[in-house]
Formats: sequence, structure tokens, C-alpha cells
Amino acid sequence: MPDVRVESERDDLADLAGDQPDQDRPEEALPGFDAERLEIQTGAMRVAATFEPPVLSIDGDIDTSVLPALVGTLAKVAHHGRGDVRVDLGRLRRVDVGGLRALVASAGNLHRDGRGLVLHAVAPWLLGLLIVTGWDDAPGLRLVPGPVPAG
Repeated sequence: MPDVRVESERDDLADLAGDQPDQDRPEEALPGFDAERLEIQTGAMRVAATFEPPVLSIDGDIDTSVLPALVGTLAKVAHHGRGDVRVDLGRLRRVDVGGLRALVASAGNLHRDGRGLVLHAVAPWLLGLLIVTGWDDAPGLRLVPGPVPAG
């Protein structure tokens, strides 16, 4: 089960989210929660996310074992955020084809809503994988070599 931490201006809300061991996702534990930041640690992947602006920072490895947590976090941020969803991949060490497929599918879902998935700090090895798979120009997906802009 992923370790989920919710940070909010309301300390009681953050405390309650941490006291829900039977819940995989904070929205199940706290319907309508008003969090500013969400952190997921599962396996060899850590994701820190904000909702406004919608940004995810991925640290570690994306493989089959972490896909439910990654896809769920992407969906949550996309649902509650506005505009393009930005993903900082500067600390990504490894991703398998399933992880790439999940990112491309998320980009396609956002594209249908007139939004996009912007991958920042795309390493040359990851760009190579995206080109080899033909997903470098997938609908809704944008690749940016630099970091996520501040603010």
C-alpha cells in the first residue's frame, strides 16, 4: 500500500489523512478534501503533487508495481487542477514501457479536454525511448528539456 501524505492549510485535515491506514487514496478517506499538496511513496517511486498549479514531481523508478499510484495521482491532479498538467522528470531514474504508456494515455485523456501533459526535464535516454515507441508526438503530450517554471 502506498504511503500517502496530504498537506493542507488545515492541520486537522492533514492529520486525519494520515490516520486512515485502510485507505489507499485520501479522497476516499476524506471526500471533498481541500489539499494543497499530495505525496505518494510506493516501491521505488515518490511523487509529490500540487493541484494549483497542477504539477507532479517524480523521483525514482516507474514500473508495473507503481502504476496504480502514478495513474491515480495523475488523474487526481488533472481532475482538481486547471490547465496543462506538468510533470517534472528530473529525478526519474527508470521507466518501463507500461509507465510510458500510462503517461501517453494520461496525455490523451487531457487532450480530449483541451489540455495537455507537459513532461519537463526529459532526459536524453527517455526522449530516445519515446521516439523509438513513436510516442514523442502523441496527442496532448509535450516534451520540454528544462525544469518546471517556478510559480
